[in-house]
Order: sequence, then structure tokens, then C-alpha cells
Amino acid sequence: MNQTATSPSVATAFWVMTVQTFQRQWRVRQMGWVSVGLLALVVTSVGIVTFRDRWGLPHRPVRRDLTNQQYAEQQLLPGRYDAKRYEAYPTPNPPGIAPIGTHEVPNPFDPLRNGVQSLILSVPHAVLNSQEFLDRWEFMNFSRWVVLGAYFGFVLPMFTLAYASAAFGTERESRSLVWVMTRPVPRSAIYLAKFLGTLPWCVLFGLGGFAALCLAGGDLGLRALALYWPAAAAGTVAFSAMFHLIGAVFRRPVVVGLVYVFFYEALVAALPGSLKLLSLTFYARSLMYNAAAAAGYPVSMLDLTQAESTGNAWAVLAAAATGLTVFGMWLFARLEYRDDV
Repeated sequence: MNQTATSPSVATAFWVMTVQTFQRQWRVRQMGWVSVGLLALVVTSVGIVTFRDRWGLPHRPVRRDLTNQQYAEQQLLPGRYDAKRYEAYPTPNPPGIAPIGTHEVPNPFDPLRNGVQSLILSVPHAVLNSQEFLDRWEFMNFSRWVVLGAYFGFVLPMFTLAYASAAFGTERESRSLVWVMTRPVPRSAIYLAKFLGTLPWCVLFGLGGFAALCLAGGDLGLRALALYWPAAAAGTVAFSAMFHLIGAVFRRPVVVGLVYVFFYEALVAALPGSLKLLSLTFYARSLMYNAAAAAGYPVSMLDLTQAESTGNAWAVLAAAATGLTVFGMWLFARLEYRDDV
């Protein structure tokens, strides 16, 4: 009888704790406002570059004061005829008729110089005038700097850190963590309830930040949003599980999370060899890489060597999210907590 009466109360307490966690996360903490402000700056920067049409190859700088388009125009083979250079000379006419008219004089032809120059410059000139190539290059340039760099390297970690670490951080700040642990719910279930209550906000702001960046990119951004959103969603869930664990274990989860993102993830994910297999960002980037490759884009521009297959990347991210959550439930049930912080 006791077991039958207790089960509903445990399930009810678990549900109430999940809902309360979701409701409390609506009150954005200081880290959340910082993330929103930084996102606004990044979105504004992307919008300015897009408005000035600076993602394309013609506008890419060769050096500080010279773009590809200007360089190509300067280096094109000089015309064999100069429109401003005319000389009058006798035109062969029938006897008794005066010479008439002027004729354009061709510039001297240097076979070696003009021949080699034509051969070398014909390729970039043709490339710059190939609309298909320009369009694909422009999209991958946007993908590299905005999606791969700004989103996966900055926006996604900041938002998930702000919200996932707050699940237990808020309890510590209000000194109510010990009280929460006295509820009629196993500790492992408390950890899971906190995670389930926080995850919707992480996904909302993680994917919302991605959508904001893409919308600032105009047509390029809309294509990126349609192509890369699964990678963004998978990365959001995996990072949320990681930062929720950090929030449960460390008293200063934001500091630990920032060190993890900007020192571990930023360095390890870009390293050659097998060490990058320990990085969550690497698998999210692999999903992005494979999506672009399947769509026929020049993925060499993403500077991602030895990307994992789509199946392996999905499996690893799913296993990471599940494994970190299960490990956190086990660890949270065994750690001792105090409210004197």
C-alpha cells in the first residue's frame, strides 16, 4: 500500500520540479543578458557585411587596399588597340586621289609577355565571371565566418552556458539547493528534472540565435538556415548536457564553462589528428560539413580536415548528451552540497 501511495507523489513531485525549473528560467540572469547583448552585436555586424555585399569573392581583399575584382581588372591583358592612340598616314589610294582618314595603330605585340599573361589570367578572369562559382563561393564564405565561426564558436556555447548552468546556479545563489534535495524525489531524478526544465530554453535560444544570424545574412542566411539547422540543434542539446553537468558539479560554473569553451573546444576542435574526437564542436561541424558537401558546395573552404561521417557524428552527439546526463544523475546522487556559498 505504501509503495502504491508513494509512486504518484514521486511522479507528481518530479513533474512539479520540472515545470518550476522551466518557469524560473524565464527570468534571465546576468549571463543571459550578456549573451543577448553579444548576439545583438554579432547580428548587427553580419547585417552590415551583408548589406554592403561583402561576402563574395570579388570583394575579398588581396591586400589591405586591393580586392580581387580590382586586382583582376588591373591585371587583364592590355588591349591590342588603344582607343586614344591614332596616327594619320597615307592610305593606299588610286593615283590622283589624296590620302584620307586616320587609322588605329596596334600596340607592339610581345609574344612571350602577352602569351604568358593571357594564359595565367584567363583562369581567374573566367572564374570571376562564372556566376555559379561566385554564388557557391559566397555561400561557403558566409558559412565559414558566420555559421562555423560566429555561431558554433561563440553564440551557441554562450547561450547554452547561460541557461544550462543556471539550473543549479540559481539554487545556489538563493541558498535553496539543500531544501530542493529534501523533496520526496531521488537525487538522480532531481538532476533529470532540472535538465528537462532547462533544455527547452537552451534549444529556444540556441536555435533562435542561429536563426537571427541567418536572417541577418539575407538570401545566403536563409539557405544556411535550411541546410545547417540539424547540426545546430544537435550541438545545442549536447552542449546543454555538458553545461548542466558543469553547473551541478562546480560552484562557479560560468567560469569553468568559459574556460572549457574558449580554451578546450576552440583549440582541440581545430587540431589535426585524433585529439579533436574528444570535442563536441568537431561533431557538430562535421554535420555541417557533410550537409554542405551533399549539396555540392566547395567544402574545402571550411578548413575541416577528416570530418566524421554523418551517421557517426549523430551517434556521438546523441551518446554524449545521453551519457553526460546519466553520469550527472549518478554523480549528483553522491555529492554533498551545502548552502554556505
